[in-house]
Amino acid sequence: MIAFRLILIVVMGLTAAGCAQTLGSHQASLQTVEMLRSSNIPPMRVGQFALAPGRPSSMDRSVGIRSVSLSSPDGASFAEYLGKVLETDLRAAGKLDPNSNLIVQGLLTDSDVSAGIADGTASLGAKFSLLREGKTLFEKSLMVHSEWGSSFVGAIAIPDAVNHYSSLYEELILQLLADQDFKSALVASGRTSFLRTKQVAEE
Repeated sequence: MIAFRLILIVVMGLTAAGCAQTLGSHQASLQTVEMLRSSNIPPMRVGQFALAPGRPSSMDRSVGIRSVSLSSPDGASFAEYLGKVLETDLRAAGKLDPNSNLIVQGLLTDSDVSAGIADGTASLGAKFSLLREGKTLFEKSLMVHSEWGSSFVGAIAIPDAVNHYSSLYEELILQLLADQDFKSALVASGRTSFLRTKQVAEE
């Protein structure tokens, strides 16, 4: 009986239902929404999110977690998924304006996850830009990383790795929105727009 259990554990750890999975649809983060609502940053719109030049196209399409291939939902790329996360949070906070001249864009620079027999790691990075009327107001590369204890059993390790990896998208967006340089660029842009509007009204 003991030998049978050991064999069963080995089989579960090595096979763990090899298949394709997709990330779940993003739900707005309460922490991010509250932070946005309490800030004085102006509304913005989400521009293009794409793979950074020089990065392999496979990095934007799927990541392997043991026997599972994880991809973005609805046939989108990971870069597009990151943009959707930002868009969802902005919309929930009332900070999304499709007609705004403030545009946030992103280039996916890193996307990786590993679920070893003892340790798991995941990382996600992007280069973000804030533009207004073709002028770059902000540009910075940001990265988030996660480490955790991974199970030998694939049926446990794989879902755990998926959760850790998917949570990095919200974490990366939160890091962007909390970045002082990003917020300063937004606030300064909002003041400039206000002064321009006032000047036109006075004329």
